[in-house]
Amino acid sequence: MADAMDVDSAGPRIQVNLTSRDAALAVPHQALRVSTSFRRIDLSTLVNHLLESPKPIPFDFLIDGQYLRTSIDEYLTAAGLSSEKPLDIEYVRSQLPPTYVGSFEQDDWISSVHSSSSPGAATILTGSFNGTAQITSLSGQVLAKTLPFHTQSVKAVTWVDSPSLASSDAASFLTAGMDRTINLWSYQHSDEPSSSTVPLSATTAYISHKSTINSLSYSPSTSQFLSASSDNTIALWSTDSSLLPTVSVPQPTSFSRKRRRTTQKLPNIEKKGPLAVLTPHTAPVSQITHAADPTAAYSVSWDKSIITHDLVTAQVVDTRVTQHPLLSVTLLPSLNLIAAGSAARHITLHDPRASSNNVQTAVLRGHTNSVVSFARSPESEYIFASGAHDGCVRIWDVRGVSSTTEDGAGDADKSSGSLFAIKRESGTGKVFSIDWSRDVGLVSVGEDKKIQVNRGELMADVTVLDQTAR
Repeated sequence: MADAMDVDSAGPRIQVNLTSRDAALAVPHQALRVSTSFRRIDLSTLVNHLLESPKPIPFDFLIDGQYLRTSIDEYLTAAGLSSEKPLDIEYVRSQLPPTYVGSFEQDDWISSVHSSSSPGAATILTGSFNGTAQITSLSGQVLAKTLPFHTQSVKAVTWVDSPSLASSDAASFLTAGMDRTINLWSYQHSDEPSSSTVPLSATTAYISHKSTINSLSYSPSTSQFLSASSDNTIALWSTDSSLLPTVSVPQPTSFSRKRRRTTQKLPNIEKKGPLAVLTPHTAPVSQITHAADPTAAYSVSWDKSIITHDLVTAQVVDTRVTQHPLLSVTLLPSLNLIAAGSAARHITLHDPRASSNNVQTAVLRGHTNSVVSFARSPESEYIFASGAHDGCVRIWDVRGVSSTTEDGAGDADKSSGSLFAIKRESGTGKVFSIDWSRDVGLVSVGEDKKIQVNRGELMADVTVLDQTAR
């Protein structure tokens, strides 16, 4: 350690090597000797000094995949390490916990949510158990609501074209639900204040599935979308109706016949069939998402499998079988990882490439009920959120996956805890769906009938509420 530069000469010292995956924040490589009494705040001050930052940047520090929450000396003692050996420390921008901003109540349980991300025209699209979808402003005003074309609960919603102040074109979105149909809707955003809610009519119905539709995924680059159903199938569609065959309406169930008799008579709309139907699963398909390449997709199912699809050939590329039924999936594209939420309350990280030998690369534990929804951070490629039936939203950093193995599964089975846990402001109810956008924040919906919004920028000065725990 003779070539290391002393930073603090007081007390026992240790050589540290500071690194960052963010090239804009990298410091020149040099060995430093610091006091073993250093904590996060001391190391953060040191990194800011080395960067010569005009405004201090808050940093967190990772050692072997674990966040440093004690002094270096306490960490070494707990890990059984010696101060005689150099210590590699990775520094990352501190992720501040999203604090509670507000919540807006609806008439029934809210099943799904998708925020628009257009600056100045940001809105929140939600689907409800009452069979409708609505568009809500960030002030809580209901801007538009769909007419009851769906005869049962809406289970999934997604924007196709988000509202924009820069365009006079109408925005559009998709809804799908327990009545086995998908509907396309048109919405004209206006920046003029209005006290009334605009009623929306569907323009196209997409029909193929024989059971509840659980998930939708839209690809802007191809104008195609996918639907996943409890009938074990996945359907591929296009928003260009001219590419789809015309079909007849499915036979109504006894429940939908009763529901339809109690609603107003609705106009007929064009009804279209799919481009293709994929049948690789042997149990209900919980969720589907496009890959970074829009000609591929990932699906998860109650049959415990994660399947990679080639959408051009409608063929299965890869199948990975896990130990538990899977309910949700999201892609971490720059890391070549997907996260899958299970009915067993945990999240598993997977490398979906066919060349990967591991069924899973890490296990994230913390939820106490089924993990049903994911949302990626708009600020960091390493951070994502999960929503679960335990009424909690958790935020995770994949860089903080510890190398501690569990259950004798070997080095490939790593475990990690979440950075933050966000409870429902109402204090009760399952979380059914979450979304995270730069313009709106972290939005969660669920059994308490409320849209809850939390916000927290990486470098913002915020007051952490008791409602959010680290």
